[in-house]
Amino acid sequence: MEQLQRNQARKADDRRDAVAGPAPRASVNQVAARVVAAALVIATGAIHLYLYQDGFSSIPTIGPLFLANVAAAVVLGLVVLVRGRWIWSLLGAGFCLGTLGAFLVSVHWGLFGYQETLSGAWQQRAAAVEIAGAIACLALTVWTRPRARA
Repeated sequence: MEQLQRNQARKADDRRDAVAGPAPRASVNQVAARVVAAALVIATGAIHLYLYQDGFSSIPTIGPLFLANVAAAVVLGLVVLVRGRWIWSLLGAGFCLGTLGAFLVSVHWGLFGYQETLSGAWQQRAAAVEIAGAIACLALTVWTRPRARA
């Protein structure tokens, strides 16, 4: 009798699995896209860490914000890499765009009493990485977001 109950339970589990289907797995391309997006988010933080050590640490408010940027970039980049959900890549894009936006505000109007310049090797590198990170994260968001059923 117990064997019959186990067989019936196993068949019910098999039917549920057949209806639900296996959990979707990320393709190699999606994993590669996650690696690139996460690396660009983390690179944004790495640039700010370099700039912090190169003199921005002495600027009140801006210095600590650069460290906060580094911490946020590392955490968010790792979450984009490990979790693979569309919402995290969307937040990664927002982070990169927000960092770029803060830089542009600092260039045009100043930010917390500090006025940045638009020209310079590190400014251009940081902007390029932030734009590339936003594009990579947005592409990953579109690629991994759930599709509406027809």
